[in-house]
Parts: sequence; structure tokens; C-alpha cells
Amino acid sequence: MAGRFQWRPGALYEIRRLPGVQAEVERHASRIATAAGAGFSWSSRQGAKRPQGRWRAIVYPDTWAARRRNATQNTLVRALGGGRS
Repeated sequence: MAGRFQWRPGALYEIRRLPGVQAEVERHASRIATAAGAGFSWSSRQGAKRPQGRWRAIVYPDTWAARRRNATQNTLVRALGGGRS
């Protein structure tokens, strides 16, 4: 017998804050930064709750040499495959 399903307004926001979700996002960011090579870093945080509040991470060139390499060789685009699996 099927029961009624009722949404809790903050449930999805709470799911996005779970340590497992954070760890998975950070694992992907770390793999991409590693694949990009020296001079690339990453950081993560939860976005504003309007309404989603998704956990997100960025990978960025941390040195001028890495910026130059990214601009000329599209290093981060090529490293995106390193974040899979």
C-alpha cells in the first residue's frame, strides 16, 4: 500500500550539507587539480541558500606560471577528465 509522500522544506539543503556529499565534491576537485599539475589549487564551500545551497568546489591556477599555462594550453579543460570516477 502506497503512503503519502511529503516534502520537508529544508531536507534537500540538509542533504547537500552531509559530510559524504562534501567529501565527494572535494574528491573530484582534488583529482582535477592533481591532473592539472603544479601550480593549481582547489577550494570548496556551500553556496548561499537561495534556494539550493549547493556544495561546490573550484579549481584554479595558483601561480602565474600556472595561469600562463592554462591560458595557452587549456590545462584545466584538459584536466577535467582527471576528475571522473
